[in-house]
Parts: sequence; structure tokens; C-alpha cells
Amino acid sequence: MSLSEDTMIKALDLALSSGSTYAEVRYQVDTVRFVNVRNGTLQSLSSYSYGGVSIRVLVDGMWGFAATSSTDWDSVRDAVGRAVSLARSVARLRKRKVSISRERLAKVAYDVSQRVRVEDLSNEYLIKYLSELDTHTKVESRIRVRNLFLSTTVTEKLLITSDGAYVRSRIPRVYLFGSLIAYDSQSGSAQRNIEFGGSGGFEVLSDIEDDIDREVNVIKDVLDKAKPLPHDETMDVVLSPELAGIMVHESIGHPLELDRIMGREGAEAGESYTRPDYLGSYKIGSDLVTIIDDPTIPNSYGFYLVDEEGVTARPRFLVRNGMINEFLMNREYASYIGLTSNAAARASEFDKEPIPRMANTYLAPGNWKPEEVIRETRRGLYIASYTEWNIDDKRWFGRYGGFEAYYIENGNLKYMVREPFIEVNTKTLWSNVDAVANDLRFYPGTCGKGNPEQGVPVYLGGSTFRVTNVKVLKAPH
Repeated sequence: MSLSEDTMIKALDLALSSGSTYAEVRYQVDTVRFVNVRNGTLQSLSSYSYGGVSIRVLVDGMWGFAATSSTDWDSVRDAVGRAVSLARSVARLRKRKVSISRERLAKVAYDVSQRVRVEDLSNEYLIKYLSELDTHTKVESRIRVRNLFLSTTVTEKLLITSDGAYVRSRIPRVYLFGSLIAYDSQSGSAQRNIEFGGSGGFEVLSDIEDDIDREVNVIKDVLDKAKPLPHDETMDVVLSPELAGIMVHESIGHPLELDRIMGREGAEAGESYTRPDYLGSYKIGSDLVTIIDDPTIPNSYGFYLVDEEGVTARPRFLVRNGMINEFLMNREYASYIGLTSNAAARASEFDKEPIPRMANTYLAPGNWKPEEVIRETRRGLYIASYTEWNIDDKRWFGRYGGFEAYYIENGNLKYMVREPFIEVNTKTLWSNVDAVANDLRFYPGTCGKGNPEQGVPVYLGGSTFRVTNVKVLKAPH
């Protein structure tokens, strides 16, 4: 499958001559391989390419979007016609007209390099790789279910817009997900999900065996050593980079997407506690809290240099020293509040529209060492990993369940705690941060949003940090 630049430019010209004030043509192909090994046995192996071309136009102050998997001119021409027609139909009904910000747009081509090219690896190699990883998980016989999933994806895009953007990119990504479920007749069950990944070649997964061995040992300790807290109580809680990642993603990243703030997702994925006038005026955290979303981190899972509207990416300081500092914006929503885009427009596949999304969101590191944070905690809880999380539609009230957790007494880890839960609202969570360490780490994930839903690759991360006066709940059983 291929689409010539001449055909894309011809489509742009047709859109403009049909009444569009703005048009973009995006050609995208994702080439995917997927392997699943369960308890050492191959369950599935697949490979496919999914791609085509999308047309987005602005007509009479309204968006129109259409896509086709065919790259012949007749299909592309028909897609342009559908996009223009849809925009005109909706424009008659909608009062608020769409505008887009004026930007300095990119003209660039880039390719993420690979030391070990994923395209060159045989299916047999990938199966053997997962099977060997499985041997690390089955050393603990009580892990009854060992489900390992491996995917490699090469995403190739070409974007051309009517106002001058030209972006060609090629990004390979590697992702490994494992679900390990253990059972003991005395202590019950324990489940741990593990994830590794990034952009680049297969070297992304180098040296993960030690991490897997550690996870297996933690599962063993949870079954053999962990005991529930005697009662619910309020205490200081030290949270690892893994907890920092899920918390910044859910309680800061999503509610600071400007389309969500302005109500676009109200009936789909929820709303936000934030308002447009909070920008630069609402303090959500302590002075130690700075939260950044940065698509440009090399080899990150959410890596890109230019977004789907041709805007050059940069670090976005969502929260700076506790103050809401920046929203995640595309060109449309930035224009509504008189700003310019910060390159948050992303689309998961060729037939999905670009909307404001996160990329690599993290709690910026501080000056403490992680061991110092624990040593300086008189009484509290240290949560190193989690099992589940829940947060309300406005991203205000959150509940997080710990997996590897320890009771702290006079700066020492006294014993392992079984399934503690913390309940905290977003403002209390970040306002009560009194220590942030320097051990920044990232974890890959897939962020879901939109209708139809789009799953985009992201990093979730941060540093060890401490929150004072948090409600901690004992194990529910």
C-alpha cells in the first residue's frame, strides 16, 4: 500500500476548491506483529498491516472527517467529498464555530533508529524469546497463570496540510505485557501485571530479566509474608515511581486535556475538575510538585517530534511548582482560549481523528534520595507497586490498591502489608507532597480516549514521593 505525494496534494486542492478553509491529508500505515505465550505454550501469532488515508476539512466553521483504506484516486476523491459534505451538514446545526490557531508548522522527516531491527526478527525468534522469559516466571510454582504478550509495531506517516505542514515519520515500537496470577491455599490469590516497552528496535527489551525475577520474588513474598493492616488509619504514604506514573496520568493528565475541560467527552469518558480560568491561577499541589508531559523523550513509548496537525512537540509543564500551568491542546481548543497549540493532537490510526492526548507524563524529580524519603518517615506506608486504581468521572476522588507495600516505623520497613488501599482526592494528594526523590523512572501503557475509542502509546512515570495524612484502608477481606 502506498500513496503518492501528488495524490495527497491533489486531494488538498480538491478540498479547498470545494469550499474548505483548511484541509489536511494524513497517510498512515501500522505494521504489527503480535505473539502470546501462556504457561510456556504458544497461544497466538499474528501479523498485519493496517493503513490508509484520512481527510479532515474545515467548512463553514465545522470539521468534516473521512477516511479510506484504498489509495486509488477515486477512493481518495470520494473521501474528500464525504468530509466536505459532513462538515456542511453539521455546520447548519452547530452554533459555536470551529477556529484553529495560527502556528509555525513543521516541514520535517524523521525516523527512530534501531540497533536491532524488529522487521528482521523471525517469528521463531519472538516465540523463543517469550518462552525463555516464561522460564523466569515459572520458578515459583504457585504462579498458575503466566500470560505473556509481545507486540512490535512500525508506524509510518505522512501529513500534508493546506497551510504548509509537511511531516514524514517512521516510529518502531516494542511492547511486552505480562499477567501473572498466583494462588496459595492458605494465603489466597495474588495477581501482578508487568509492562515494558519503548520506541526503537528490539534492544528496548534488553536486560528486563532481572526485573521479571524481582517481580516473581515479590509475588512469593506477598503470598508468604504479607499481612493486612490491623485497621484503617491516616498516615504518611511514600509512593514509588510506578504509583507516581498512574497518579499523574489519571489525576492530572486526563483532566488537563482541554477538550475534556470544555465538555467534549462528558458523555463518553467523563469530565474534569479543571476550568479554563484555572490556568495560571489554581494551585493543585505543593511547591514541590511539577508535572510534565514530554513527547520528545528519546526512545519513549509515547515519542513523537511533530503532532498530527504539524505542530512541533516540546515539553509541556502541566503543573509547575503546584500551579496549573498548561493544558494539553490542539489547534482548535487552543484557539478557543486565545493560545497556540502545544502539539497534543494525536490519532491512533489512519481512520481516527486527531484529538488532544498525553504522550509521556511524569512527576519531575526532586532533590531527595528515595531511601532518604523512607528513612525520614516516622510512621507510614511505602507502596512500591499497585494492582488496581479507580477514579471518578471528574478525576477528583481516587482509590489506589497496593501490591508490594511495607509498613514504615521510625524510618525502617518493618513488614510487608497485604493489599492496602489509599483513598484521596486530587488536591489533597498533590498539596500534601512534602518530599520528592530523584529516581525518575517510566512505565509504558496504552491510553484510551475518544469515540470511537483510540488507544495511543504513552509513558507514565515519576519519582518516589511522600504524601502526608492519607487515608489508608486495610485489605477488604
